[in-house]
Amino acid sequence: MIVASVASAEGDRAGEGRLSLSLQGGQMTTNGIDDVFNPTKTDFTNAYFGGLILGYEVPLDDPRWALGAEVQLNHHFGQDTFQELVLPVTIRYSPARPWPAVIDSFAFGLGISHASETPLLEVVKRGESQRTLVYFSLETAFSVGDGNDDIFVRLHHRSDAYGLFATDSGSNAFAIGWRHGF
Repeated sequence: MIVASVASAEGDRAGEGRLSLSLQGGQMTTNGIDDVFNPTKTDFTNAYFGGLILGYEVPLDDPRWALGAEVQLNHHFGQDTFQELVLPVTIRYSPARPWPAVIDSFAFGLGISHASETPLLEVVKRGESQRTLVYFSLETAFSVGDGNDDIFVRLHHRSDAYGLFATDSGSNAFAIGWRHGF
């Protein structure tokens, strides 16, 4: 399955919104959010996902910033099989003079993740879970090609948001993807 994402590049004319379509694939970890970025503690597991992301972003008054929304459809496989619908709002920053120059943007997304079945990985790790949890993502995108395409790496996180949902659960994955802006 495929996942779609919001474009990070500015529209052809200032102030115009931009559509994007992305493919992504990722691998789940058994880590909590406090250990997931520590390379000596990151524990990847036999659980994967692939998906499609459809995104739309509108530049803000400062064209380095954009506000957007995504619709992600992911298929999880390996240790567990289920589908996931993710609906985040995103904020993206595109530095005027990035270092290194290949960095296109940084983004944060926050929304809802709904799984077709309760994820087994979350149940095994925490004792229970639920189908709908809060979702957030952290992303770095790298420009490739003519400026309409980029490759991104992203943290894919589901959680109870410190008690917002009754069940104390969640999961983390790292994903890589390709995005084409229209």
